[in-house]
Amino acid sequence: MKVAARTEVGHVRRRNEDALLVEESAGVVAVADGLGGHPSGDVASRAAVVSLQQTSASTRPAGEQLGQWVTDALLTAHQAVLDEAGDDPERAGMATTAVLAVVGDTDLWIGHVGDSRGYLLSAGGRLQALTRDHGMGGYITQALGLERDVVPDVAHVDVSSGDRLLLCTDGLTNMVDEPRIAALLGDNDVQAATDGLVEAALANGGVDNVTVIVVEF
Repeated sequence: MKVAARTEVGHVRRRNEDALLVEESAGVVAVADGLGGHPSGDVASRAAVVSLQQTSASTRPAGEQLGQWVTDALLTAHQAVLDEAGDDPERAGMATTAVLAVVGDTDLWIGHVGDSRGYLLSAGGRLQALTRDHGMGGYITQALGLERDVVPDVAHVDVSSGDRLLLCTDGLTNMVDEPRIAALLGDNDVQAATDGLVEAALANGGVDNVTVIVVEF
């Protein structure tokens, strides 16, 4: 497994409200994006990632039970964001998206809440969306930390040697269309692919923070 990651504040935002997690030895990767228009988005995304990092150090089950582990990890992160907000009025309503993947040699489990995304690029060049946004018309219907029920979507995906997993925030997908994402993701080197995706988002305006993780199987 080869992994590369990068996050940038972009050309417009004053701070980076994205966060990422790469625990290569555990096969765990994640991105989180603090919700725009909500307070303390950077605090929310960081709290979620810290929680996911702590959970990734725990013993994981095998097989189908790993899907429940992914769900539980995201729900634990949801509670961590709520706890971090506490009773602080300046943090009231803070929330974050999250997409979490646990990768193995021949398969992966992926779970998400919000509109950060996961894609799989086959060795043959076919791009497949692994997540479906929780939102419509720019309005997020689910996020970690919101005072409402959170129901993560979790999927199991078989992978082959040479396939690539992409986790990203909407700072990429709002700036670069999927055909271009597929072309850049297929670069020979995973770090070059990661850099190419981020640079394309910045070149197209970079109006949001942009975070990318690429894993090659």
